[in-house]
Amino acid sequence: MALSEDRSFMGVENIPRLMVRFAAPALVAMFANALYNIVDRIFVGQIVGPGGIAAIAVSFPCMLFFTCVATLIGAGAASRVSILMGEGRREDAERTLGSSITLALVCGALLTIFAWYNFGRILVMSGASATVYPGAAEYLSHIIYGIIFGILSFSISYQIRACGSPSYAMGTQIIGAVSNIALDALFVMGLGMGVRGAAIATVISQGISLVWALAYFKLPRAGLGLRLKYIVHPNPSAIARIFAVGTPASLVQLNFVFVHAMITNASNTYGGDLAVSATGIFMSLDSLLFMPAVALGDACAPIIGYNYGAGKIERIVDTVKKGILITTVFYLLSFFVIMFNAPSLVKMFNSSDEELINLTAACMRYANICIPVMSVSIICSSFLQGLGMGRTGLALAFVRLGLFLWIPLLILPRYFGLFGAWGSFPVSDIGGTIASFIVMTYTIKRLRREASKRNGTLASS
Repeated sequence: MALSEDRSFMGVENIPRLMVRFAAPALVAMFANALYNIVDRIFVGQIVGPGGIAAIAVSFPCMLFFTCVATLIGAGAASRVSILMGEGRREDAERTLGSSITLALVCGALLTIFAWYNFGRILVMSGASATVYPGAAEYLSHIIYGIIFGILSFSISYQIRACGSPSYAMGTQIIGAVSNIALDALFVMGLGMGVRGAAIATVISQGISLVWALAYFKLPRAGLGLRLKYIVHPNPSAIARIFAVGTPASLVQLNFVFVHAMITNASNTYGGDLAVSATGIFMSLDSLLFMPAVALGDACAPIIGYNYGAGKIERIVDTVKKGILITTVFYLLSFFVIMFNAPSLVKMFNSSDEELINLTAACMRYANICIPVMSVSIICSSFLQGLGMGRTGLALAFVRLGLFLWIPLLILPRYFGLFGAWGSFPVSDIGGTIASFIVMTYTIKRLRREASKRNGTLASS
């Protein structure tokens, strides 16, 4: 069976059903991936206390940067692989896959060396106070050993989804998350190793996840083969395309690196260590509550990519419309959960410190007051990624992040303190939605014009 025939369901199947088919496994995978840090904070928060949460929180920007690199490689390669598979170009898709593995190995090695010699400076820049620094240094100095494992497993899971096997990609993260929970219970609770135990548990779990991901390409049902010759001799053109398409998606992650560092610094300046702990809890819950919408966005990208390669423009438009509708519903559900049940969520991390619970709940409500409108931005990012429009996505990311988030984060805390930092999020949500809507509307019109011209040319011939 030809590759294009094998994956042709993406061009004919009912779109909502197709979105669920890709989104459900992606959602479970995201949830499992988020558990790496959430479980660490829950165990450390309940056993060590707010100081332990603060130590992990100031380490988190560095860890997010590693995820950012993995997203660049994974999303960039997956977008290209989806298009090549839609066009029936199997060998080129395998060449892209092999090149992405080489890129992940090189980036992982370079980041490991850099982080090992600079993690102290990184923690200070992330807002670590004198009391929080020792625990944060102990945590991050152990996390560094798993950088290559994390980048490889996370980026490869993107390729597995692009091969039409989202359920297996989901398993990659589930196995890592379950291992992390079990090892956290052993090291943090059983052996009393504190933040060091949480870090070691994370590194071992990422290694287990990587082994599972690599095993996929030995299966008969694998959409692509992992060829050693393409890893040893990567294709420069494929790597250039990975960077071009993956950069916008990674900038979304990179945004959180800077945002987390800026908010942690503002928290330390205007609220001390307790506010830093609140930041750590907020970021964990934020990623957990809004994952359904993000998963749906990720599910749209391979559908859009395949149908773009197959020339089915109206299926792309239909995917965008349904994606925005469904993600809006999920954002609304999360909005109501936060507004009416925030304290209960915070108590998962620490149930005894009332001041911490009340502060975190208030910050969550301030930051998420406009979150339902974010559905347009989420789907627009996947839309541009699926089309392989790296430059447009990059420009939009700079507008969304630079103009509508970083600038408010630099200005508002000076006048409104800690709550000024959280108030930057609604500004970003509204501004980013407007910019995304304009770009997406223009791009859809252009695609329709191009399709109309092609159809006219074919009819005249």
